Amino acid sequence: MLNERNKVERLKEMYPKGTHIRLTAMSGELDMPSGLTGTVDFVDDIGQLQMTWDNGRTLALVPGEDSFSAISQPKPVQTRTEKPDAPLIGSNGNIFNLMGIASRTLKVAGMREQANQMYQRITASDSYGEALNIIGEYVNFTEADQSEQSNDVDEQFGMRME
Repeated sequence: MLNERNKVERLKEMYPKGTHIRLTAMSGELDMPSGLTGTVDFVDDIGQLQMTWDNGRTLALVPGEDSFSAISQPKPVQTRTEKPDAPLIGSNGNIFNLMGIASRTLKVAGMREQANQMYQRITASDSYGEALNIIGEYVNFTEADQSEQSNDVDEQFGMRME
């Protein structure tokens, strides 16, 4: 399973959104001629390239079954490399709480895409330690302001029933 996840991650890196593809042959699709071009919309969780083709169709490519080549890739978007500070040290250590704090910190810093990416990676992680390491890739851990923290767990998670 880990091997499959690594394969899908490699495909996502190789064929990011906006990559232009030239089809050589598509299994079982006679109306998809060789030489047809299209654009990658995304790579799904099972490793298929979800495509929008120049003929208007939206068929997925299956690597290993369909034959194709990349024509060009999108220009890399200049991403912010500086990690914002997130008040995680001293916070409730529940991973969902920490993920929420880190996510809000990223969104406030204008890094919504990184927040979504972090969420996806954490929810696919296998352990608490791995999840903490992923959070650390996106934000700097700083001290939480204890005066603003409540000891009431229901209140911390916004679940107070009144």
